[in-house]
This record gives sequence, C-alpha cells and structure tokens, in this order.
Amino acid sequence: MLACAVAAASIFALVYLVLSSFRQKGNGGAYLGGIGILALIAAFAALILSVGSLREEDSFRGFSVASVLLSVLAAGAWIALYAAGFLLT
Repeated sequence: MLACAVAAASIFALVYLVLSSFRQKGNGGAYLGGIGILALIAAFAALILSVGSLREEDSFRGFSVASVLLSVLAAGAWIALYAAGFLLT
C-alpha cells in the first residue's frame, strides 16, 4: 500500500509541476526542478517497493499488481519528461 501511495504522489507531483511550469512560462527555476528530481526518485522507490510486495506470500495480489503498474507509469512518465527536455533543448 505504501508503494501505491508513493507512486500516486509522484504522479500528482508530475501534474502539479507541469502545470506550474506552464503557468510560469518555463521559468520555474531550480525549485521546480528539485521537486521533480525528488519525485523521480520517489517513483523508482515505489517501483522497488511494489516489486518486493509481489514476492510476499500473504499479500493481496491485485493490490500489488496495481501498485507495480502505477509505479511503472509514474517512472515512465518522469523518464519521458526528462528525455523530452534533454532532446528538445
């Protein structure tokens, strides 16, 4: 459940930071970038936690699988955002 919450927080941070950056016309500065890096690290931590939860025998499998999918979505979105930023500048 922790992995799912961390992945959801990372996705919410992604949406918030993208909208903030658009509002500031790309001049968000190091503050938004630092939060983005922390959210990327959180997405990878959620991925590691969720893969670990799949190995537990007494856990609910559906929640573990949903957590893995959400974590992969969060990490993939952050990687795509940073890759687009590096390629377009």
